[in-house]
Amino acid sequence: MNVGNTIRRLREYRNLTQEYMADRLCIGSTAYGNIERNEVKRLTVERLMQIAEVLDVHFTELFNDQPPQQRQLKPVLQEKDLQDLLAYFRQDKLLMKEMMTTMRDSMQKMDQMMREHIRIMQALLHPIREISTQKAKPQKP
Repeated sequence: MNVGNTIRRLREYRNLTQEYMADRLCIGSTAYGNIERNEVKRLTVERLMQIAEVLDVHFTELFNDQPPQQRQLKPVLQEKDLQDLLAYFRQDKLLMKEMMTTMRDSMQKMDQMMREHIRIMQALLHPIREISTQKAKPQKP
């Protein structure tokens, strides 16, 4: 029985890379490659369970020499999963649009407030400027 070869076939059937598997198993790529090449003296049951979980199969599938194409395997992402992902990102996009609209409206209101503030400040400063200008003019004797 060639467990490593079965793992490799299941991984390839799922279109997963060795790097992805290694990352999910928290091991190095070389260590994972050794598993597929049967260069590991003894795989623990825990590690086999982890591999089966990443491949989304029951751990007994790892001991089945029948090619994955001839077995009924559940696809990694089903159509409902893809629809849920699309709905999630659509919802995220709508939320982002709402946030941007709110931000634009807030910026416009702030701009109006600043213009009004400047107008009021200029109105308040106008008499002060006139007084300053009059004091600065030399008085004729």
